[in-house]
Amino acid sequence: MKIKFLGSPEVVGRAAVLVNSGGKNIIMDYGVEMTRPPKFPISFPPKDLNALILTHAHLDHIGASPYLYVSWGMPLYLTKPTLELADVLIKDFIKLSGEYLPYEYIDYTYMAQNAELVDYRKEYSVPSTDFKLEFRDAGHIPGSAQVIVTSEGKRILYTSDLNTYETRLQKPADINFEDEFDMVIIESTYGYKDHPKRANLEKSFVEKVKEVIEDKGTVLVPAFAVARSQEILLVLRSRGFDGKIVMDGMALEVTEILLRNRQYIKSPRSLKRAFGRVKKVRRWKERKKVVKESCVIIAPAGMLGGGAAVFYISKLYKNPKNGIFLVGYQAPGTPGRTLLEEGVVQVADLTGKTKAKKYYFEFSSHTDRSGLKNFLSQLSGDPIITIVHGEEEGRLGVKEIAEELGFKTYLPVTGDLYVFD
Repeated sequence: MKIKFLGSPEVVGRAAVLVNSGGKNIIMDYGVEMTRPPKFPISFPPKDLNALILTHAHLDHIGASPYLYVSWGMPLYLTKPTLELADVLIKDFIKLSGEYLPYEYIDYTYMAQNAELVDYRKEYSVPSTDFKLEFRDAGHIPGSAQVIVTSEGKRILYTSDLNTYETRLQKPADINFEDEFDMVIIESTYGYKDHPKRANLEKSFVEKVKEVIEDKGTVLVPAFAVARSQEILLVLRSRGFDGKIVMDGMALEVTEILLRNRQYIKSPRSLKRAFGRVKKVRRWKERKKVVKESCVIIAPAGMLGGGAAVFYISKLYKNPKNGIFLVGYQAPGTPGRTLLEEGVVQVADLTGKTKAKKYYFEFSSHTDRSGLKNFLSQLSGDPIITIVHGEEEGRLGVKEIAEELGFKTYLPVTGDLYVFD
C-alpha cells in the first residue's frame, strides 16, 4: 500500500490524500486553498481512479472535486448531508470564482449522480478493488466523517477535520475504535493550544451581544453558513437571548438542509424551534430595513470574503453603538483577519476604519490540543501518526504529544509518497 499527499498537509487547505493498493486508487477529499485564484491539489488522472471519498462539506475538502468528473465517472462515497450541502457550496463557489475554475456546475451534477450515500459504522466495498471503507462521525459539522480504509491487510484511519467536544449543534466525534491501525492521518489545526471553555465562551458572547442591543445598537455576526450560523443561533436562544435575530444568505438554505437530516444533529427540535423564531431575510429591500433595527444579524461569509455579511458591515461599521462579532477562524489575507488585526473594514470597493465595536470569539469546530491528546491516548497498537492539516506550530504540537505517548510520527509535505513495507 502507498499513500501520496496530493494536497497541502503543511497548511489548512487543499486536503487530498491518495491511497494506492494492488494497482487500484482512491482519493480521500479533493479541496481547494481559498486564495484568488484558488489553489488545487496535485492533479491525478481520473481514469486511474476507482473511487472518491468526501469527508465533509467544506470547500477546503470538496472544492476541487468536480474537476475529477469533467471527463470520467467513478463511485463517490459521502453522507447524505455532505452531498446536499456540497451542492449549495459548489454552486456558490462557481458564482464567486467561476472564472478561475476548470469545471462547471454540470460537472458537479455528474459527480452527484455517481454518489453512494453512506452511514456511520457500516462497511462498504469499492467495486473491482480490495478496498473496504468504514465511516465514523467526526463531530466537525453535520455529516462529517472519519474514514477507515482497509486493504492488503493494512488499516488506515483518516480523521479529516475532527471535533471531540460536544457543541449546541452536535455530539462529539466517535473515537471508540475496537481495532488497531497501521497509520493514523490526523489533523493538527489547533495542536498548539486549547480552546476557551465553551460554557465561559458562550456566556461572554451573549453578554456582549446584550450590551450592544441594550445600547440600541445592531450586532453583525459574520458566520460560516454551514454549522457555525446554526451554532450561534442555538447559543443565543439557549442562553436566554430574547431579542430579534435575523438570518440571511446561504445560512437559511443550509439550516433547512440540516433540518431535513435530523439524525445528524444533536437536537433537531431545538434547532427547529430557534429557526422558527428567526426573521428570514431574502431580499435587498428587507436588508436595507433590518440594518436600521436593534437586532442580531447572522450572515455569511464568516471571513467577510463575500455574501450578505459584506452588505451589512458596509452599513454598520461607522456607528460606535454597533458591534461586529467574529466567531470563527480568520485566515491570513482575508477581510476578517484585516478587521481583527487592524480594525479596518476592507470589503468590495470599501476601505475604512471601523467605529463599531469588534470582538472575536473562538467558536471552533476543530478539536484542540487537549482533545487531540485524548484522541491519541485511546489508540491501541503502534500506528505511525501522520500529521496534516495545520500550520507548523500545530503540527509540531501534535508531534510532541504523539511522541510523548510513544508513537512514531511523520510530517509529510505536498507530493510526499509513503510506502508500507
